Amino acid sequence: MNRQECAEMFAERLPDGKSIYADHIEIFGEVLIHILVGEMINYPLTALLKDDTDKAKIKLYCDVIEEMWRKGDVDVVNAMEVSVLEYLTDDPEIWQRFGKYISKEFRWHINDKSIPNNLHYLNAAKLKGE
Repeated sequence: MNRQECAEMFAERLPDGKSIYADHIEIFGEVLIHILVGEMINYPLTALLKDDTDKAKIKLYCDVIEEMWRKGDVDVVNAMEVSVLEYLTDDPEIWQRFGKYISKEFRWHINDKSIPNNLHYLNAAKLKGE
């Protein structure tokens, strides 16, 4: 999945995705994946994780992030690590809550691959999970 396909997946699956995507294209004229993940994932997911009551919606966002990891090309995976994971690590409580909503396999990848290989921007505690 390239950045265009990823943006289209966001538009189809995420709340207000189609309108956010349309606004993004109108403003930038193309998919700027690092900016788009901020608009479509980081801000709403962080708010949801702070409240931690709408578990289904949180899971939806986490599934989308995990799909970026599983199916994304190098650019999409980079956006997931650099823009999404780094943003979530800003608040240790939010970061650990995020870990409860992702698969064990994805949590292992983050803890044993993403964090050690990207310490310059993912200087975070390992996710504890469930």
